[in-house]
Amino acid sequence: MSTQYMERPLVVPVSRGFSWSGIFSGTFLFIAIEVTFGVLGAAIFGLPLVGSRNPVGIGIWMVILSIIALYFAGKLASKVSGAVTRNMGMYDGLVTFGMCIAASVLIVASILAASPAAMGLSMRLVHTTIPGAYWLFAALVLAMIAAGSGGVHGAWNSEKLTPPVEKTVEPRKIA
Repeated sequence: MSTQYMERPLVVPVSRGFSWSGIFSGTFLFIAIEVTFGVLGAAIFGLPLVGSRNPVGIGIWMVILSIIALYFAGKLASKVSGAVTRNMGMYDGLVTFGMCIAASVLIVASILAASPAAMGLSMRLVHTTIPGAYWLFAALVLAMIAAGSGGVHGAWNSEKLTPPVEKTVEPRKIA
């Protein structure tokens, strides 16, 4: 009797618990995607502060871009953290969402503090976009859901790892 195994080896991840290295790697991925494709959106639609050609277009672009960037940030954070269950992956994605929002606020605040001209433009933007606060809230909620979903999809449990299948072969009887 011989035993046959699948070619793919079984990989069983070891749960390391919560890992800040995963959260920081997800945050840096978010910033990289957001900046790279944000510049592309600004080139296509124009900047919202300087007489945009299409302010609705850049707004939709940034909402969709944030959702995509946070999905992949949550997925990376979950993978690097070594989340074994979907629940742990979701929490890694949600903490990554929080870190991304905090990092974005710090970056914008440092830009505004460095330039008085940017401060004047930002005040003008605040007065014109207060009705758009509901859109910002909706975008943040959708991005938070995307980060949690990315974390769930990045968990090791979501790959459906299967143990090797053992097959037994009966010897043939030669008559």
